[in-house]
Amino acid sequence: MRRKIAILSNLLIPGSGLILLRREWLGLATALLFGAAVQTVLAGTLVVPESVPGLLTAGCVGVAVTVWLTSQWQMVVRLRLVCGSALKDELVELRERAAAAAERRRFAEAIDIMRLALSLNDEDLECNLEWAKLMTAMGRFPEARRAWHRILRLDRNRSHSREAKEALSSLPER
Repeated sequence: MRRKIAILSNLLIPGSGLILLRREWLGLATALLFGAAVQTVLAGTLVVPESVPGLLTAGCVGVAVTVWLTSQWQMVVRLRLVCGSALKDELVELRERAAAAAERRRFAEAIDIMRLALSLNDEDLECNLEWAKLMTAMGRFPEARRAWHRILRLDRNRSHSREAKEALSSLPER
């Protein structure tokens, strides 16, 4: 779902889709540059055309078009990375490493690994499931409760909904 929203928003406001796909600085810079160029074009054509030189207006049209096209290309590149098999394989490996660290009671290491995995794709159901289990095992019940609720929201197939509901009912109210 986030992928579709990112694509649509990037078409309307270049850079906004990149922000949604965790390229915050690139997306912000792109959106600001596009906004400044479009604002100058609007001022030079509609608001105060006699105050803005025609060459500046034309140049800003070129900048706006270039930024829009570049943003769409960056979006394609980012989507290939985010939706590609290499990322999925990396997430599987990170989850396995985190689970192994948690089994050895090395919770700080497991947290660091899972934070990295979630920074790569914070909507990955299995990563969120591992995070919820980790927070529960560590006794971080407020964080565990949020994580289990997130599982319920992300689990479209309801494959983990019973586990999440059982975990939520067994967590203390702290």
